[in-house]
Amino acid sequence: MPGSRIRGWAHTTVTQPRVLLAFKTALAASIAWFLAPHLPFLDSDYSYYAPLGAVISMYPTLVRSVRTAVQAMAGLAVGAAVAFGALALGAPGVFKVALVVGVGVLLAGWRLLGEGRSWVPVTALFVLLIGGGDADAYSINYLVHVVFGAIVGTLVNLFIVPPLYLRDAEERLDKLRDRVADYLRNLADALDDDPPGDHDWSTDIGNLEEAAGTVRSAVSQADESRKGNPRGRRAGKQVNQDYQRMRALEHALFYVRDLTDLLRRFLTSDSEDGEEDGAGDETAVDSAVVTRELQAAIGAVGELIASPVRAEESADRLQAAEDAVATLSRSLDQRVGTATSVSIGVAASVSLRSIIDVSRPFVADKPSADH
Repeated sequence: MPGSRIRGWAHTTVTQPRVLLAFKTALAASIAWFLAPHLPFLDSDYSYYAPLGAVISMYPTLVRSVRTAVQAMAGLAVGAAVAFGALALGAPGVFKVALVVGVGVLLAGWRLLGEGRSWVPVTALFVLLIGGGDADAYSINYLVHVVFGAIVGTLVNLFIVPPLYLRDAEERLDKLRDRVADYLRNLADALDDDPPGDHDWSTDIGNLEEAAGTVRSAVSQADESRKGNPRGRRAGKQVNQDYQRMRALEHALFYVRDLTDLLRRFLTSDSEDGEEDGAGDETAVDSAVVTRELQAAIGAVGELIASPVRAEESADRLQAAEDAVATLSRSLDQRVGTATSVSIGVAASVSLRSIIDVSRPFVADKPSADH
């Protein structure tokens, strides 16, 4: 389905922030190209390097734009120095090319240069091969024009709708929260399967953890986007809450993975107990009760996770989750030692309590009767 693939690509690629970034990059490159020939004391023949500087400096956040521009300039300077060193040796051309590329690639491993590392061997080659006998004039024009373009790009990024990614981070956090809640609901539903299903829960939890890594990157980008941004002066409280939500969801996922392993063992032990002891045996009855109460507790915790931050209904869902886990714990206390499934249920109740605890800071106080 080529059409659906194109639409899918467009949906994920042509986002509003990406369109804005493309527009500002094109604008910055155009301004740099227009102004560069008018720079004093420089050769206008090299003005085509100015748009390159604008592109180098244009990143989704202001802080990263400035940092990348500075690192790129450092990489350019180091590359030029490598070329001058090779020229000073007066060696044959082939040897000099090999030398600047080899040394440039070695220096590109210098982590302090950051994003500018890749420019070291490139700049060394440019100065050596294009500058040649006039390497001094070439390198000065090259570096200054690129720096000028980077300055233009940074200013455009600053003054034209400086990016702020708080809403994107919040939306991603909400989606991750909903996915974790759905996962818990599906776990609860799996307890109804007879015989136990062979669903690959490990793949699902792995996908959730991968998604959590992506969301953490989005939260970090939102934090970075407010630094030095006039639009983000009052965003500190929101970013702190986003970090807290992210950590809570990561902790919840840790306990959800543990719960998944326990349920896999629970379903297996429950099936084996039924085969060995028969449907009328006390162990089978105990397992059925534990299964029912465990299912209710997982479902209630899933509903708690699904609650929006400080939502009115979240306090009631917290109480329902606590009650369901408490009921499960009391039932398990009465049946300790009756079956393997009971001991697994005890461990599962501990994981469920831990998920409740990490969710508690985002639950609204229950409204008073006067309201």
